[in-house]
Formats: sequence, C-alpha cells, structure tokens
Amino acid sequence: MKTKYILMATLSSVAFLACNPKPDTSSQNDTTEIAKSPVDTAVMNAPNMDSFAQKAAIGGMMEVESSARMIKYTENPDLQNLATVMVRDHGMANKELMEIAKKEKLNLPQTLPQEKLDILDKLDKMQEEERNREYAAVMVTEHRDAVALFTTASESESNATLKAFAKKHLPILKAHLSHAESVNKIMQSIKNDKGDLPLKTSQDRQP
Repeated sequence: MKTKYILMATLSSVAFLACNPKPDTSSQNDTTEIAKSPVDTAVMNAPNMDSFAQKAAIGGMMEVESSARMIKYTENPDLQNLATVMVRDHGMANKELMEIAKKEKLNLPQTLPQEKLDILDKLDKMQEEERNREYAAVMVTEHRDAVALFTTASESESNATLKAFAKKHLPILKAHLSHAESVNKIMQSIKNDKGDLPLKTSQDRQP
C-alpha cells in the first residue's frame, strides 16, 4: 500500500511539471539584471574618497564643524577668533566646491567619515582647557594635510576647474595654517605655565 501511494505521488509530480513548463530563463535573467541595476548604478555614482574633491570636502566640513562647536564651547579670545575665521572661510569654500561639483557632475560626501566623527566626539567630552589645546592641535593637523592636498591639486589635478579652485584657496589655507600654529603655541604655553605665570593671549605677545 505504501509503495502504491509513493508511485501515485511521483506520477502526480510528473503531471504537474508537464502542465507547468520551466520558466523562460532569459526573461528571468532580464529581471535579475534590472533588479541589480540600481545597485550597480549606486556603486558607479558612489564618491571616490581618494579624489581631491572628496578629500577637500571632508576637510572643509571637519574644519567648519569643529570650529562651530568651539565658538560655543570656549571663552578664549584667540580660539574664538581662530574658530570664527575657520567657519567663515571654509564655509564659503565649501559652498564654492559644492557649486563646482554640481556643474562638473561630481559626487561629494554628505557626512564626515567615522574617524573625523570620533575626533568631534572626543572634543565634546573634554573639559575646556583640554579641549582648547586639542582643538588648536587638530586645526594644525587639518591644515597641514589641507596645504599638502591643495598643493598637489594645484599642480597636477586633471580637472581644470578643480585645479583653479585649489590654486585659489591654497594661499588662504597657508594663512590658516600659520594662524593655527600661532594659536597652538599659545595653548601649549598656557599648559606649560601651570598657573605660575599670568595668562597670556596673542594681544599680550604683540610688541
């Protein structure tokens, strides 16, 4: 009896397959390719984080974001001045780069990478004196990297518009670096004074 049921089930399966032929694989493959195409397009349009434009965008966002926070956090006049200059100048440069990207059909990152977010999070959690020193040091590092990046782009960037952008902003970045290094020295001298010497600002150091 068991054998009879198995045979009947097998015959039923054969009949079902006969009435329902195998789907056309060509149409199935077409559907698969259509389904895959948005992913492929996304990959093609994903920002190349190694390009000048992408690195410049990340640097600009980092300098604006960290400086905007410092304007709210610190009462030190040297840091207030530095941060205000950073927000103003890099804000304008970021806007200009976005306009170039739109015309040149370039994709720019919309958010900071995790390593930059970690630095911002670290600044948020520090006490004021430590945060002041850390921010000044970050500005030095960021602008050294930016000067190197823009120097290379001003000489060898293949996109003429981006090359002109790099040449235009390189002198500004060099001035920012000098400013940041000066403020960083002040922050380090305050740390080294350890309260034994009167607090000094950049105005006190002017002849």
